[in-house]
Amino acid sequence: MFRTRAAWAAIGTTAALLLTGVPAAHAAEGAGTAEAAGTAEGQAPDVRWASSVSSDLGTLQVAVSSDSALTDIRAHIVSASTQQEVAVVEYDAFTLASGTAADGVWRTKQPLDLPALGSYDVRVEATDADGDRTVDNSAGSLAYYVAALFEDVRPDRTEIDTDHREVRVDGTLKGRWPGTRELKPLADHRVDLDVDNWTENTVRTDAEGRFSGTVTVNDAVPVQAVYRHDTANPYVLYGESEPTPIGIRQVATRWTFQAPAEARTIDYGQQVTVTATLERETPQGWVPFEGQSGGVLYEASEGTHWASVGYFTTGADGKASVTHTPWETGTFRVASHSDDPFIAPASANSPEITVLRASVFTSFSATRAQEGGVHVEGAMDFPDGWTPGVIPVHIEHSRDGKRWTNLRTTEANWSGEGHAFSADLTDVRRGYFRARFEATESFRGAVSEVVKVGR
Repeated sequence: MFRTRAAWAAIGTTAALLLTGVPAAHAAEGAGTAEAAGTAEGQAPDVRWASSVSSDLGTLQVAVSSDSALTDIRAHIVSASTQQEVAVVEYDAFTLASGTAADGVWRTKQPLDLPALGSYDVRVEATDADGDRTVDNSAGSLAYYVAALFEDVRPDRTEIDTDHREVRVDGTLKGRWPGTRELKPLADHRVDLDVDNWTENTVRTDAEGRFSGTVTVNDAVPVQAVYRHDTANPYVLYGESEPTPIGIRQVATRWTFQAPAEARTIDYGQQVTVTATLERETPQGWVPFEGQSGGVLYEASEGTHWASVGYFTTGADGKASVTHTPWETGTFRVASHSDDPFIAPASANSPEITVLRASVFTSFSATRAQEGGVHVEGAMDFPDGWTPGVIPVHIEHSRDGKRWTNLRTTEANWSGEGHAFSADLTDVRRGYFRARFEATESFRGAVSEVVKVGR
């Protein structure tokens, strides 16, 4: 049975409420407010807590444990502001919701019908089968409030672009009344329209609880309708709609190289000017993109090393230009990235730049030996500071100084002053002699001076 008391005073300021989870044990703070009477055979029941059901605020739940089955529960509902008792909930109004009769949670079968919204203290009397009895005057609290609920909250778009960033949010705000569970429109209530958990606009509901408002969205973030505590409506609790993700349709961008426009080979130490144009896509086609920042790297074709070349901001023609001296074969990589999430990043690599280091013969001689053969010798230098791992030198012969035949390939080695080589050739006719170093992936080729040898 559930009885209400006639006496009732106006409810004052709303107390803070804990509406989720199971209330903490209240034994410590309630010391001196509970009376227990136990028999010689057993102990008095322990009223652990009392509270509203978080999803059904008009329903009271009480947790009690004892050494024998509970035979009676009575809850006194007391106004938190006036301390006047407004209702008594009898044992037959409860049902065991979980656990056992000796250790369980009891809930009212129906929501309580109280005279007014607000916060209530709950005082509990409990008796077990041994006749042991407890009176707890601070068992817990009842949050007898309206729960705010949203229906049909929807944005007018789920994707935005750089020119269309406004999103209209429509929906309906209703409240679930604790005594009847009835859903009613909440008229003339404030609704916050949040973008990424920050309030961007606040609107009010009409007579049917409907609302509409526009927010500006500048990133791929969720939008949401939120009802927050309002002193004008103190008995309506917080509520929020499901967040709706808003996506971004980015502006496409692209890079085009003007220089180098095609693969080329340069000498080590030679500068290269890089020029590229950034464009953005529009309904009218691709157009130069001004004011975009980025940088240029030089990436070696072999390995994973790279060097920073420079930074830029594109001009009115969308162009960026830098000058760099490559240290080895590779490509220039130009990239742009905007702080504006509506602008897609873009990057591109230039045609390959092949960098060749110099090689040179510093000396070469060919002389007729007494035995009739020809002795050749010479030296090479690599002035750019790098040398091949192996230095093959081809000794060539020509009868007319125009058409050459390779007679022998020898290897130049470090002599302390240069990379020296020599060879003794037998059965060689008179004519012209020279040394040749064939070009590699990293070094230019070289040819020595030509020496004429007679009989």
